[in-house]
Amino acid sequence: MKSGKRIIRTAALFCILAVSVFLSAGCAHRSPFTEEPYAVSVGGEKEFILTIDMDRAGVLTDSLLLLIPGGENTAELADKVSRLTLSAVLPEMQEDGTYTEMTPGFYGAAEGDISMPLINALLGFIEGWEKRPLDSSSAWSNLESGLNVSIPENGLALFSTFELEDAYEKTYVSREMYIPLDIAERLNNGIIGLYVEKPRYLFSILEDVIPYSLLVSIDSIWMTIDSFPSDDRPDSGAEAFEESEDDLYALYGVITTTQKSATTVISLTLKKKYLEKIRAMESKPENWMESILVDSSQKIIINNMEMKNEELVQLLQNLTQAMIQE
Repeated sequence: MKSGKRIIRTAALFCILAVSVFLSAGCAHRSPFTEEPYAVSVGGEKEFILTIDMDRAGVLTDSLLLLIPGGENTAELADKVSRLTLSAVLPEMQEDGTYTEMTPGFYGAAEGDISMPLINALLGFIEGWEKRPLDSSSAWSNLESGLNVSIPENGLALFSTFELEDAYEKTYVSREMYIPLDIAERLNNGIIGLYVEKPRYLFSILEDVIPYSLLVSIDSIWMTIDSFPSDDRPDSGAEAFEESEDDLYALYGVITTTQKSATTVISLTLKKKYLEKIRAMESKPENWMESILVDSSQKIIINNMEMKNEELVQLLQNLTQAMIQE
């Protein structure tokens, strides 16, 4: 009897897939956020914001999917998602190595060729997903992964490991700007954009770069990670450019501090670490001495700083570990 139900269920699922593919042929869905990036309304204190251009993620895709519970099993969805934005809510790592008591997790959105009726239909047939009402939309919960999902309209999928209503209201219904618009647009221009206020809460991620004693003097950090060097891409266009595990990336951004003395010490610390890295290289990047600049008494400019693929993957792994830290 159970076998018969399973066959019927599987057959129905394939019917839905076949019909949906036929109906959506030649009709690609787009993100509803065309005037301003979705990321402007994401974030808060103790939150680490990431926005990723999945079309350009290349070899980083697998590491990025690991940021989502069960993401390693949804690699086929990467072709449908053009941008992934999430805000990770993390415990604070203290000087003694212990964490403050809070439940880590995240919320955000996937944008791209996402069909509201198709995803809702599929989740209705996949074991482990439970449907529940959400304002004028529908939400789905997966008890095993702790992930909540809603497709309020074509082109957008909201997700959260917390109460989905909060993310739904904050980032979709009544959007309030948290990240300044000019910074959010810069974040969207890179392969990966990162933004955080009060980074002392993220010592577990940044401890290899900036000591805890200096993190407490940083007000905010925004950075973008892009291909390096951009001038070496083939003339045939960006679509012909394929990244490999040997690729280098370029880091750009701004670190804003709370006082002039902190700016001086942090910039010197970063320059020292970068110099150690440069000395170990066989060939030095062009204009490497201008990679860390002090723009004012409270701003440090990161300009075209070289970053290896394994360094970037390690950063993503540190974030993943921090999100599941108990």
